[in-house]
Amino acid sequence: MTEKRNTKGFVGLIIAGVLSIIVALGALGFFQFYQTADNLYNKGNIFGEVPMKDEAVTAVKITGYAENPIATIDGGTKLYLIEFTKTDNDDFGYASLEVKEGDKLIEKLKSTDDLVANPVIVAAKMRKSGADGAVRNYTSEFKATISENENISKLAETEYYVSVYEFDKDRQFAYIVAGIAGIIALVFFYSAFATRKGEDKAYNELYSAYPELNYSMDSVLEDATYVDNQLGIVLYKHHLLATYKNFQVYDLTKS
Repeated sequence: MTEKRNTKGFVGLIIAGVLSIIVALGALGFFQFYQTADNLYNKGNIFGEVPMKDEAVTAVKITGYAENPIATIDGGTKLYLIEFTKTDNDDFGYASLEVKEGDKLIEKLKSTDDLVANPVIVAAKMRKSGADGAVRNYTSEFKATISENENISKLAETEYYVSVYEFDKDRQFAYIVAGIAGIIALVFFYSAFATRKGEDKAYNELYSAYPELNYSMDSVLEDATYVDNQLGIVLYKHHLLATYKNFQVYDLTKS
C-alpha cells in the first residue's frame, strides 16, 4: 500500500477556484476597463451616431442640460433634458437623460462652467419608448414637453432616451457577481489546501503512532486486521484508515 492522496480532488478544487477568479476579474474588468465612457467614445460608439437599439450601451457627449428635471419616474429616477453632441461639435441634438435621485452626475454638470467647451462624456444605456422596463408613453410625453420650443423639437431624439441609472445598475450587479465569485474562489482554495493539510496530518499521525512503518505504507496491508477495498477501509492495529477519497485515520483507543 502506498500513500494515497486525493490529487484529483485537490486539482479540481484549484481549477474551480481559478475559474471563479477569472469570472470575478472578467466582471470587474469589463466595466472598469472596457465598457467605460471614454473607451466607448474613442471607439466611435457615440449616441446619435450609432444605430439606435434598445438596451445598447453607448457614450453620451453632454454639452448642455436643463437644470430642472422634466419628469419623475416611478422608482425614484428623474429625466433631464440634455443637449448631446456628436463627433463634430456643430452636429448636436436633444434627448432625455435618466439618472437616480441625487446622482453626482447632475452636480458635475452644474459645476461645469462651459459644457460646450468642456463636455461631460458618460456611459449610458439606450432605452426605447414603451420597451420592456423602459418608460411607458415616453415618446408622446417627451414631445408634449418640448412642443413649445421649435428649435429643440426639430433636433430632438423622441423615440429613445439614455439611462445612466440602468447602466450603473448593471455595473453594480457585475460588482456583486465579482464579489460572490471571489468568495467562492476563496472557498475552493481553502477547501483544496485544507484537504491536503488534513491528509498530511493523517499520515503524520499514523507514522507517529507506529514508528516501525518508517514513513512507509508498504507493510500496512500485510499487517492489517481487516481490509475492505470497496469501502476503502483498513483496520491497522488501533487505527481505522479511510482511503476512499481523502485519506483519514481514526484512533480507536480514543473513541
